[in-house]
Amino acid sequence: RLYLRRQQAARLKAFNEQLENALSLLVSSLRSGYSMLQSMEGVASELPDPIGSEFARIVREVGLGLCQEQALNNVLKRVESDDLDMVVTAINVQHEVGGNLAEILDTISETIRERVRIHGEIRVLTAQQMYSGYVITLLPFVMALLLFMINKPYMLQLFQDACGLAAVGVGLLMVGTGYLLIRKIVRIEV
Repeated sequence: RLYLRRQQAARLKAFNEQLENALSLLVSSLRSGYSMLQSMEGVASELPDPIGSEFARIVREVGLGLCQEQALNNVLKRVESDDLDMVVTAINVQHEVGGNLAEILDTISETIRERVRIHGEIRVLTAQQMYSGYVITLLPFVMALLLFMINKPYMLQLFQDACGLAAVGVGLLMVGTGYLLIRKIVRIEV
């Protein structure tokens, strides 16, 4: 399960990174006069997996008789991306209300591009704090190992006495809590 979750997260990350290119291709195709379905076929043939295969599946589902809205909702169920949700919602609303879809998708593409840029800046700015959290978390264990190597009987007393075991338990709890708090503080949603 852990392997599958990691693969799923990697696929979602790759999909989100390719979504901006897909939107640019869709916008260019729509501006040159292609229909939405023809534009999606272009994205499916031009871009690699995972986004190319997902758009190919949309085209195939529409070809088999599903309406475009249902095919887009199906891809949204398969790929749980906030950016894709925004794109699907915009396409569905434009289909109902009307308007310039190329302009709408261009605006969404710009929003996604800006969000990716801000997310990268935040990751750079919080990297030092993350590494500080790792160092602070590992420091007690390294010190305990050094003390164990220097004075083994002194450290063994810690594990033979009930008070020592309680101190080790409280210390582990505090280190774990500190690590989780640092991770929570550093994680900023964009």
